Amino acid sequence: MVRPERAVLFLAALAAWALQHRAAAAPADALYTRPGQIVPAGDGARLNLYCTGNGSPTVVFESGWEDWAPAWATVQPRIAQWTRACSYDRAGAGFSDPGPMPRTSVRIADELHTALHNAGIAGPYILVGNAFGGDCVRTFAERYLPEVAGLVMVEADAQDLEPEQMREEDHRGEAKIIQRLRECRDAIALGKPLPPLPSRPGQPPRNCAQQFFRGLPEPAWSAELNAKLLQIAQTKVAMYDAYLSEMEQMPWDEDYLMKHRLSLGSRPVRVLTTGNHGVGHLPAVPETDPKRLDYQHQIAQAQARWLDLSSNARQIFTRHSSEYVQFDEPDAVVDAVREVHEQSRKSDRAPGAGFRDCPDCPEMVVIPAGRFTRGSPMEEKAWAVSHGALMIAVADEAPQHAVSLRPFALGKYDVTRAEYAAFVRATGRSAGDGCGHDGAKWEKRPSVSWQAPGFDQTDRDPVVCVDWQDAQAYVAWLNGQLHESAYRLPSEAEWEYAARAGTTTRFFWGDDDADTDRNAWFKGNSGGRTHPVGSKPANAFGLYDMAGNVWQWTQDCYAETYASAPSDGSAAEPGNSCMRVDRGGSWFYPPWTLRSATRERNPAAYRDIMMGFRVARTLP
Repeated sequence: MVRPERAVLFLAALAAWALQHRAAAAPADALYTRPGQIVPAGDGARLNLYCTGNGSPTVVFESGWEDWAPAWATVQPRIAQWTRACSYDRAGAGFSDPGPMPRTSVRIADELHTALHNAGIAGPYILVGNAFGGDCVRTFAERYLPEVAGLVMVEADAQDLEPEQMREEDHRGEAKIIQRLRECRDAIALGKPLPPLPSRPGQPPRNCAQQFFRGLPEPAWSAELNAKLLQIAQTKVAMYDAYLSEMEQMPWDEDYLMKHRLSLGSRPVRVLTTGNHGVGHLPAVPETDPKRLDYQHQIAQAQARWLDLSSNARQIFTRHSSEYVQFDEPDAVVDAVREVHEQSRKSDRAPGAGFRDCPDCPEMVVIPAGRFTRGSPMEEKAWAVSHGALMIAVADEAPQHAVSLRPFALGKYDVTRAEYAAFVRATGRSAGDGCGHDGAKWEKRPSVSWQAPGFDQTDRDPVVCVDWQDAQAYVAWLNGQLHESAYRLPSEAEWEYAARAGTTTRFFWGDDDADTDRNAWFKGNSGGRTHPVGSKPANAFGLYDMAGNVWQWTQDCYAETYASAPSDGSAAEPGNSCMRVDRGGSWFYPPWTLRSATRERNPAAYRDIMMGFRVARTLP
């Protein structure tokens, strides 16, 4: 994106760009001349993803304003040599479908998160943002922090951190760009010739599409890619609508980021700041105007404030780059991403880190040691009763008592259909003699099984119609692959500790049941079925669907009170012939059951279309 505070220089400077930019060798960029993977992103939007390479964490690129995936063509292939790397076109841009308006950074972050999960690309993610993309990756990290391994900010916008006078000047510059861009958009929509923009003497005239979209042609791209992108830029009205909305919403984005300050803890953050504040690839004329020098200094200072995001943050200056560091000094971007990648992998078994022991093993999250108060206070029980619970249904959440736990690992998601199917193929495990209940009779339906629960499921949906014994057989199979007894079901105390994730509120997201729809699948929003795991936000430990979607088996025998419950987090198992505890609520149940303290119990041989499980792992 051309920074709006330089809008006065924009038109004349880009006209001279072709002569002054040193052309780089064209990459093998045919990947970006056609759609990659078109993925649903919610609210009718479908995004175009380009994911290459293998490995974790996945590097996700977020382009600047009026840019799309090819902006990363010089660095994505290199990074994909040692991990998975994904670039994409925001809604409306490139090969992506239009998305709903307005185009705020929150909507952009939510769409990207949904698309990644629908594509089967789970976190952790290293987010790389350039210019306006910096706002988007910070918003993504604020909303989905447990899935974020680190950030790389590439000459990213920092308007929310600038002095108020600077922000006002930025907005005046944005207004000028919006006017020019709307003229270009209207000409395309009406089928009129694209208006030319001013050029310097001796330079060929360039239309508005060529000027706005990186001053096409781009020397770092092949002729084939330049032609394809210019075709899109000269014909796709939806792209102009999207970019107009993005710029119009920038003040809203700034307010959002000011109200939702991000803290990344010790996650690695690298801030690439250029000392050359030219326009696009045009080198800046050395500044002598004290006002302009101060302005550029303020930009660098604002970017330096990102060092407060993490205790592991570093600012790197790229003196010979424009804001497109990935084109001018691609080594700097690749090196910064590699540094963040290597540091994030060193903490694989640190609290919050994810890992997978084997190809068929579920993805696990390390849960830190800690102490919490198990159960619910009387006022919470009264709230549940006022919202439809029977007192007998919540009386077993007492007495409240302290529990101390050692570190352990818990499945990031409920076990999915695909994961359970791999187990069944390997072991021949029977689906049993039926599942669920038949209306008010609560009798098994012989025709129903985990393979045919009576509603459509994807491979990413949680497996249902599995009893406690099926879950035990599954963890035994995992242990057989590792030749150790590490996997198991979580104890009831471990489950509640992990569900709360440091909170003492009714729900992991707080006390407000008005937020239920955003955070969980339950009777009011599920449409009578399960949904793919991870399609609602994670809790602070990085665990998904700890409230709603499906009930989850635990190791414990059920007791009517906690009077004799262990205080060390171990499972209560006085014998084998007992009702087993399940936790978490489900797609069929009301909101009060989504509380972290809610308990349920069923026979070990009970299968139901609301019942699933997730696995725990003992750590060395």
